[in-house]
Amino acid sequence: MNRLALSTTLGLALVGCAHSAVPVAQSLHQEEEKCALVRMVLSEPLPAQELAAFAGDGTEPPVPVTVFVRKPEEGLLERFFVGDSPECGDTQFRVVRQLGRQGLVVYLQETPNGYAYDARRSGPEGLSMSEVTQGVVRRNPEGGWASASD
Repeated sequence: MNRLALSTTLGLALVGCAHSAVPVAQSLHQEEEKCALVRMVLSEPLPAQELAAFAGDGTEPPVPVTVFVRKPEEGLLERFFVGDSPECGDTQFRVVRQLGRQGLVVYLQETPNGYAYDARRSGPEGLSMSEVTQGVVRRNPEGGWASASD
């Protein structure tokens, strides 16, 4: 009787572990796709100029970057990344969940095929709902992101 209970418990535990791995893998893939989008936006002319301005001011790289999605119809700013510390960045920037000092804030707003964006220098108290579009990036049918001006 104990063997049956033990094998049933172990079987359920293994099934539970197998199911929990799939959402984690999907979540990691989604975070990687979001990071690719942020990299694309930050390579656009105006956001790239904003990043370069930090270096001109003597700010040590990487520049902290936080990303929000504007939902004006709901009056919301929503964090773009789910995790506490997404592994998104390079030598110039590092995505952070919250700005502790002056950094770059990227605002995204969904469009039918991608996102309109604007990026501006800000501190932790300077978040904005104002809609100022600096450009648009769209999803490529083959995968990845491209500037809408291309």
